[in-house]
Amino acid sequence: MTKDHKNLKNIEPVRVSPEELNRRRETNKVWFSSIVSLLEKFISKIKKKDFFISFIDSDRVVLKTISPSGGEGVFTEGVVINEEFFGTTSIECSLTRNEEVEVIGSDHTLLQLKDWACASSPIHDSEGNIYGVISFTSKLNNYPDYGLGIISSLSQAIEKEVRWREISEYFKLSKKYLDIISKGTKDGIICLDEEAKILYMNEAAGEILHVDIKNSLGKFIVDIVDFNPVILSVFKTHEGYTDQEFIINSPLWGTLHFIKSAVVVRDEKGNFAGVIDFFRKIGRVRKFVTSYIGAQAKFNFSDIIGTSLKLKEAIRISKIASKSNSNVLILGETGTGKEMFAQAIHYEGLRKNGPFMVINCGAIPRELAESEFFGYEPGSFTGADKRGRPGKFELANRGTIFLDEIGEFPLGLQVKLLRVLQERSITRIGGTRAIAIDIRIIAASNRDLSKEIDNENFRKDLYHRLNVIQINLPPLKDRTEDIPILVNYFVEKLSVKLQKNIKKVDDSFIKPLTTYHFPGNVRELENIIERALNICENNELNISHLPREIIKNNPSLKSIDEIKRESLIQVLQDTKWNILKTAKILGISRPTVYHHINKWHIQKKS
Repeated sequence: MTKDHKNLKNIEPVRVSPEELNRRRETNKVWFSSIVSLLEKFISKIKKKDFFISFIDSDRVVLKTISPSGGEGVFTEGVVINEEFFGTTSIECSLTRNEEVEVIGSDHTLLQLKDWACASSPIHDSEGNIYGVISFTSKLNNYPDYGLGIISSLSQAIEKEVRWREISEYFKLSKKYLDIISKGTKDGIICLDEEAKILYMNEAAGEILHVDIKNSLGKFIVDIVDFNPVILSVFKTHEGYTDQEFIINSPLWGTLHFIKSAVVVRDEKGNFAGVIDFFRKIGRVRKFVTSYIGAQAKFNFSDIIGTSLKLKEAIRISKIASKSNSNVLILGETGTGKEMFAQAIHYEGLRKNGPFMVINCGAIPRELAESEFFGYEPGSFTGADKRGRPGKFELANRGTIFLDEIGEFPLGLQVKLLRVLQERSITRIGGTRAIAIDIRIIAASNRDLSKEIDNENFRKDLYHRLNVIQINLPPLKDRTEDIPILVNYFVEKLSVKLQKNIKKVDDSFIKPLTTYHFPGNVRELENIIERALNICENNELNISHLPREIIKNNPSLKSIDEIKRESLIQVLQDTKWNILKTAKILGISRPTVYHHINKWHIQKKS
């Protein structure tokens, strides 16, 4: 039987299952809903009731057929329009040729289609690929002359509708992500068009600039703030910038200090289309920097070891100082723990959430001191960072600055430091603007500053500014009762670090330390303990692990050789001069035992 004589009543076309049909509709959800919506609108405006419009996907499966009469027509939903069954159709030709095709009456090869006329047009995705076909079908006697035009217009409308929906969904998703990102950052973000009108502003930007977001959208940036926006320079140059510092004077809100980045937006042709302005308060930047470089206090008062009256008094005054914002002067010899006290005051004080900035005034070269302390503007001197740099006082804003060895502070800069204390602001090298700072100063010195004043090395007025609360730390030689406590503390602490298992600290180890003068104070004691742990080969510390200078400087102590000689004599007597047993007890060899007997002239008593 030829294809012309096929009978639809006797031969069934290929059909997908209802589940597969629903899956395909769901996969093509955007296209399917857009097409159905457009087709229903189109059909509602047509008076004739005897035509059918179908949507066929690229696999030739009929996903939807719509008719004003509600009938199914020839191409029912779920049917596969394959050439093997249906022969020549406009649907097959349109998919194969990727063009609009019209097949009328006898042009069909299937007998049952010769009374029908059909026009089909491919629909394409955003990349130009065939997504499927739209087909218009009716009986020959009702087929309009403009059938191909109808279906061509419908396919174009569908493509535009789908693209609009895809773009709309994309922008909705983009807007959602933009909102999430902008809410997740404390940086201000403003999107401006080519005329500097505000397209978008996040909550952080509104808070930083003190403006209402809803009332700002669509307005010029200059109309929402009371200062000349620095971002306008980008609209003149069409060039952005990254991480630049700006200090702006707002008549209503005072000084606004930002770190800003500007990103230029260009269209597909490369033309200037706007700017995205990113900015953050300088306080956030400073907080990050000080945290990154470790400008934080680590010690509190519980870390200060000792029970002596002098130490307790120093702690009492320090705790009072921690509840105040007044300047503090800590005096004490090298190694007494001045920085530890300063950290504890900050750690338990009113500024504990701010930075703790340490400056060793004696460690900074004098020629660099001013720029390190107070910062500099771009191009202030040869070799300067072209973007400028903040000084330590700026970085310590809202926190504490610890000026260690304040007696070493350059005399020429003491006047500037005094001005900072008085005016609570700094001016960078090469700058003219005063930058407000809120800092608490804790100074420390191992020198007698009154003598430095007499020698004209330290300003008297600066001394009085710093010396509001004075704390005197006792040297270790004046609190000998704390030495055993400190020894045990350092042995426990350093044993973990050095992986030692010390079970006993003999009195012979501690007693010499209590009579030693400790010129390096607690720091020296810690070093002595660390040395002892390193050279100790068993689990007990004794006098043999102390440095010679400690024993030499204490005439009342026996020498190490004397102690060893007495120990050898005692063991020899206990073992009744059994050399092998003596060697095992002392952990030395038999030849060494004989050597020491001869060296120290030890004789067996009868």
